[in-house]
Amino acid sequence: MKKKKTILLRILFALLFTLSSIQSNSQEKIIQNGDSWSYFDKGYLEDNWFKKQNYENWKIGISPLGYGDRLIETKINFGSDEENKELIKYFTKKFTINDISRFKGFELKLRRDDGAIIYINGKELYRDNMPDGSVIKSTKPSEVVNSKEEKLFYTKIFDTTIFNEGINTISAQVHQYNARSSDCIFSLEIIGHTDANILTEVVKAQIETKSSLETKIDALNYNFILKNTTTQLDIYKNSYRNTLIILTIVGGLLIITIIGSFIVYFKNRNNEEKFKNIIQKLNFEVIENEKQMVSFSTQLLHYKQYLKEVKADLNFIKTDNNKALNSTIKQIDFIIENNEEWEQLKLHFDAVFNGFYDQLLVKCPTLTETELRHCMFIKLHIQTKEIARILNVDPRSVQTARYRIKKKLNLTEDQDLRGFLITI
Repeated sequence: MKKKKTILLRILFALLFTLSSIQSNSQEKIIQNGDSWSYFDKGYLEDNWFKKQNYENWKIGISPLGYGDRLIETKINFGSDEENKELIKYFTKKFTINDISRFKGFELKLRRDDGAIIYINGKELYRDNMPDGSVIKSTKPSEVVNSKEEKLFYTKIFDTTIFNEGINTISAQVHQYNARSSDCIFSLEIIGHTDANILTEVVKAQIETKSSLETKIDALNYNFILKNTTTQLDIYKNSYRNTLIILTIVGGLLIITIIGSFIVYFKNRNNEEKFKNIIQKLNFEVIENEKQMVSFSTQLLHYKQYLKEVKADLNFIKTDNNKALNSTIKQIDFIIENNEEWEQLKLHFDAVFNGFYDQLLVKCPTLTETELRHCMFIKLHIQTKEIARILNVDPRSVQTARYRIKKKLNLTEDQDLRGFLITI
């Protein structure tokens, strides 16, 4: 019985040894914990330091490198003030890969406190516990690393395209979360896998990277569209507000002008000729101001139509922040549904053209409000496409409206509708 147990144990040990041999033969440690690294601990470097070719003046030490931890093999400097330590430490190492084609993938194992950025041959490879965007000397990691996490190696899988055949340079910058941090640690391993089973992890890592990039691109596109839309909306609001202010000021000036005219009239009753000239001048100014108001009101209608187009674009945006998007659409709807511009335009148009609406309705009482608007735009000599855009209809509908108006006014096909409206 004891002999059988002994035989079974020997067989078990043999299997374990065989499996261990197979696994070790399918891996090659290109860089391992305990290797030498060049490092810089005398302040801050320029942003593109990792593109340098010469690191001869840097210090050399064995990993793990850092300070304030019993795992450290090489202690590095943190600056002159223990309460205000330098936030970044820099590391680099050259290594050689012969016959890169025999590898199916690479495994990078990183130990860092708190965050790190890894560069390969002068290009950023990936970030760990660091925010996106540009990095400066005051950039902090995304979160603080606790004492247990400081001892961990964080693994990342990559395909074989990240390295070159022959000599490669790997660089790293390690960021501390705050200047009073008691410790810092860095170590990195690179393992080359020759077993095809690693390809599953390589593909999985590529899919995750692609998904992350697509998410970032979608977020950037949404922010751009939302910012552009918000800017256009702000421009419209400012223009609308400025127009209302101008209308108020002009209205006030008109009232003041009229009051002043009466004062002048009563003070200069005996100077009738002078009074007539003043009245004519005032009337001319009123007409010019009313013409400007017609132009402002027409411009507002253009802005309102543009908002309708912006709203249509917003309705096709898919975003996780529907609350903010819906709020923007509601603000646009409020402006679009406000018909005050039409009433203002009608009021000023009548003032400029001596009761045009009333005279037209006397000739044809069956004209609708929409048809009256068509007549107003035709009299202003606005092109068919512009009328269609302001009224949010097809240009053919504008042509149909012209035909219907001519019919109601009992005009023949040879008679020009605009020519007729100019006479009113």
